[in-house]
Order: sequence, then structure tokens, then C-alpha cells
Amino acid sequence: MRGWSASAALLMAVVLAMPLSAQGPRVEPPAGGIFGPLPGSGQSTDPSAPPSVPNQFETPELIVDLSRPRVSITSAFQGESILLFGMFDPPGEIVVVVVGPPARETVLRKQRVLGLWLNTGRQEFDDVPAYYSIAASQPLQRLLARSAGGEILSLEDRMQSVQSVGQRDHDDLTRFRLGLVEVKRREGLFPAAIGQVTIQANRLFRVELPFPSRLPEGIYEVRTYLLREGRIVAAVSRPLPVGKVGFSAQLAGWADNEGPLYGLGAIFMALLVGWAGGAVMRRI
Repeated sequence: MRGWSASAALLMAVVLAMPLSAQGPRVEPPAGGIFGPLPGSGQSTDPSAPPSVPNQFETPELIVDLSRPRVSITSAFQGESILLFGMFDPPGEIVVVVVGPPARETVLRKQRVLGLWLNTGRQEFDDVPAYYSIAASQPLQRLLARSAGGEILSLEDRMQSVQSVGQRDHDDLTRFRLGLVEVKRREGLFPAAIGQVTIQANRLFRVELPFPSRLPEGIYEVRTYLLREGRIVAAVSRPLPVGKVGFSAQLAGWADNEGPLYGLGAIFMALLVGWAGGAVMRRI
């Protein structure tokens, strides 16, 4: 018995001393665990493919961001410019359209009667954008020469889509529509010039988006399009809130929510300023 135990121990020592290659091939578990690749690991699910070959993930063709998340209107607001920048997969051209919230606008016609300027007509329009501007990396007409731009509209085309309230002669309605555009351009809300989108290294782009001092409040939409051969291949839309902040916002909220108290306060302030001005003039 004692000799059999010594022989068994000697046999076990010989087996453990053998090289690993003599024990047969080593079986490795699949990459990511015995249940296959881990989700999101980027490894191929095809068992015939080498584990070093990643899956082909789709990457976006257009990435856009703004230098500021909103436009803040204060009591000293004199207009502002926001930088829009991004990256795209070449080749292509970039078009940026900034659209303000739609609203109803009224156009008044004034004529001189007996030496006085009187309102002789009025026309209302629905779905008028509060602000509308376009910027492009190339002349817009050249980019849209094939009429495949889809939803990209020039200011003239956009104004043709506004709805008039009531019935009026076509020529007269056209004059009112042109008058509306003229008033908006005078206020800087419908820029006549097309902004310039700068493209660098055929991949990066940037453009300054100007906003005038008489900017209405609301949620604006900044649309960026990537065009190839006149066709839209990618589009990104970003909301841009525009609103009052600080004391001006509190004053506007008070006027909207507490109209009678706001009116009494305005009258009291006017009387106080008038009395103070008169007292100063009497001392002088």
C-alpha cells in the first residue's frame, strides 16, 4: 500500500511537470464574456470576422452648435450677434435660416388728405415671421438652381406663403405685402443681405448671426442645411429663446399681470418726476 502511494505521487509530479503544449489546446472564452460581445463594445457580431474589426456605426453628417443658448434682452440691449459653428462630412455647402415665431401683423396705408396724413386703408396678415434671415456658403440662387432645396425659401418665397385676412384685389394685396416687408427691413427684422457662411478645411464652418435691437420675444428656430448638388442631405434645427431678463422682464411681467396697478404706478412716477423737475427749476 505504501509503495502504491509513492508511485501515484511520482506519476502526478511527472504530469504537472509536462509543458502546456503537451496538454492539448487552450480554449479561450469569446471576447466580452461567454455570452458574446458586450453591448456597445464596438466588436463585430459576425463569428467569422476577427475580433479586432469594429462594427460600422453611422456617424451624423452635420453637427451644429451655438455660442450662446439664448438671447437676453435687457434695458441696455442694443442688438447682439451669436456665433453658429459646426462640422460636416464633405463635400457640400451650408445654408442657415433663422426664423422668428409667427404672428399676425397689420399694415396701415397712409395718404395725405388736405395737408394731413390719414390712415386710408389697413390689411392684416397671418403667419408672418417675427424675424427672417438667411446665410449661405455660396450664393443662394446658385445653390438652389435645381429647385431641389425643398424647404429652404428665400424671403420673397416665404412672404408669398403668408395668409391675408379678408378679401382684397391682387395688385392692392401685393402693395400691402411689399409695405410689410419694407417696414420689417427698416426695423432690421428682415435683412436684405444674405449672410456669409465661412467654410474651413472643407469640413468646419462658422457664421455670425446678427439680431437687431427691436427683436421680438419668443422661441426662434435656427435651421442648418447641408446641400450636395442642390439637394438637402442633412438638416439640424436648434431652438433659440429670445426674452427679457432683469428689471425690464419684471416690469413687463408687472404690466401684463397687474395692469391697473402698473397704470397707477406710471401715473404716480410721472407726477413725481414732474414735481421734482419743477422744484429744481424754481431753485435755479
